[in-house]
Amino acid sequence: MTEIPERTLSLCPYCLRRIPAGRIVENGAVYLQKSCPQHGDLGKVLLWKNSPKTYQEWNRTAGVPAMASSLPSQSGCPFDCGLCPSHKQKTCTAIIEVTHRCNLECPVCFASSKIEAPPDPGLNEIAQILEMLRERSAGCPVQFSGGEPALRDDLPEIVSLAKERGFDPIQVNTNGIRLAQDEVFGRRLVDAGTTVIYLQFDGVTGSVYQKIRGADLLPFKLKAIERCADLKTGVILVPTLVKNINDGQIGDIIQFAKKWIPTVRGVHFQPMTFLGRYPSSPCNEDRILLSDILSAIEDQTGGEIRVENLVPSG
Repeated sequence: MTEIPERTLSLCPYCLRRIPAGRIVENGAVYLQKSCPQHGDLGKVLLWKNSPKTYQEWNRTAGVPAMASSLPSQSGCPFDCGLCPSHKQKTCTAIIEVTHRCNLECPVCFASSKIEAPPDPGLNEIAQILEMLRERSAGCPVQFSGGEPALRDDLPEIVSLAKERGFDPIQVNTNGIRLAQDEVFGRRLVDAGTTVIYLQFDGVTGSVYQKIRGADLLPFKLKAIERCADLKTGVILVPTLVKNINDGQIGDIIQFAKKWIPTVRGVHFQPMTFLGRYPSSPCNEDRILLSDILSAIEDQTGGEIRVENLVPSG
């Protein structure tokens, strides 16, 4: 057993106390090991396993100085600090949640979004958030998310608020259902300044959506992409990867994306997050790691995209 030099901080999953943690290497796999003064040894969480790229190669913050920020911290990371001076990355994309409502009840939803939810923030509140963001992270992309933001009839007006303040690109994170059903709404979004639709897209077969989203949504996805092609606005496909459900379709999703160039501009694979509606704590065998995704991209594209072609963003 060896230890990677960097020490870090983590949280106890039971009391949410901030606790020290260390990364250890065993048989080529990297684990986060931690213990809590109240709850004792918390075991080892698998972070990275055998891959042509090492964990250190994929660590984009290694050797990067902390960034300056005007946002003070009182309780410390991760409780209230936001972009405090301890962070080593600038804002790559600012995500603004404009609703907690959703028209789906996905079994894997980390936000546990519901149809009935607290009131949506008003346009004035959203405008204030955008002003603060412009002051502290000028020039960053902005993404409107939720919940399902397309449930807001005034979403085009929200997009306009961002455009008026100079944000570009402007993304809308959506499951695509309203885009597929409402041509006028899609046109309003694009005319208001939406440049990219960040589209939930978990696979190329209906069975994947039945298991991950609770319904066969593939026809809606295809129609939403077709609508974006007509509107000449870009799409990023966003698959939530769940082990033994759609991790075998990574290559198929990439091939699908190629067929829809230039409308589809990229694929953002997201390993499932074990929060929210997920019913229990995962074991290491349940996790899909970034190293798994890198290897799967190469294997499932027959080497068309190789691991060495891929680098962390930022």
